[in-house]
Amino acid sequence: MAGTPGRLHGAKRFLRAVVPLGARKGLARIVGGWSRIPARSWWVQELLRDFAEDDPNSYHRFLWAHHLAYAETYEVGLRFGVENLHPSRRLMFEDLEACLRGLGKDPHSVRSVFEVGASLGYNLRHLEENVFPNADTLEGCDIDAYAIERGGAYLADSGSRVRLGVADMGDLEAVLGDREFDVTLCAGVLMYLRREDAESVVASILEHTSMVAAFAGLADPDQDNRNLADSGVRERDGSFVHDIDGMVARSGGRVARRRWEGARELGGNTLYFVFATPAGA
Repeated sequence: MAGTPGRLHGAKRFLRAVVPLGARKGLARIVGGWSRIPARSWWVQELLRDFAEDDPNSYHRFLWAHHLAYAETYEVGLRFGVENLHPSRRLMFEDLEACLRGLGKDPHSVRSVFEVGASLGYNLRHLEENVFPNADTLEGCDIDAYAIERGGAYLADSGSRVRLGVADMGDLEAVLGDREFDVTLCAGVLMYLRREDAESVVASILEHTSMVAAFAGLADPDQDNRNLADSGVRERDGSFVHDIDGMVARSGGRVARRRWEGARELGGNTLYFVFATPAGA
C-alpha cells in the first residue's frame, strides 16, 4: 500500500515520543514473549530504538537479561553439539590451541577454564569434550538467567563438569574473587560495552588468568582493529568495534597471537581474535 512505510515510521516515532521508556520496556517484554507476533524481535528493538542510542550498554544488558531480540536464538537445541558449533568459534578454538602450543603449553595441561558471557554453556561444553579433556573446573557467567537455567539443566543431565551462574560482566571482580583460571574466554561479548567498560572487563580477565585469555570481537571491515584511534559503532545494531589489542596492552598484558580478517565473514561472523597472556606470564 502506497505510503505505508512512511506511516509506520511515523507511528514508531510517535510511540517512542509519548510512551515512557519504562512502559515500553514492559511492552517489549510482552511482545518478545509472545511467539505468535510476526517479527517480534524487530518490534522489540524498534520500541527501544532511542534507548539503544542514548545508553547502548544498558540497552544491550536489558535485551540479554530478558532473553529478547538476538538473545532468542540461544536455545539448547540450536547451540550444543559439534554440528551446531559456529564455524568462527571452531576457528577460534583451533587458534587457541595453537597459541598454547606456541607458548610451550600442552592443551591437555589446562585444568581450569572460565567464560565471560557463557550463555547456555555450549562453548564450555565443547572445550570440555574436545579441547581440554583434563580440565576439571569449567565455569561461566552470563546476565541471561533464562539461558543459564536452561543450559545448566542440560549440562547437569549430560554429566558435564561445566557450572554456570547468573552475573553481569561488570561485576566480574566480585564473581571471581581471588581465583585464577588457566584459560579465560570472552567471545562476542565486548561488542555490547562502551570502550571504557570493555577495557575494564579485559583488565579483570587478565588479572584472573594464568595462561591465556582469548577474546573475539567485531572486526573493522576497513582497517586492522589495532590501528583504530577510537572504538567504532556498527550501524545496524549499535554494537561496538574495539581495539582489543590496545586494551590488552594498557592492562599490562601481551598479545601472544591474533587474527584479523577485515570484511570477511565466516557463518555471518567477522574474524577478530586476540589471545593474550597476563603481565609476568
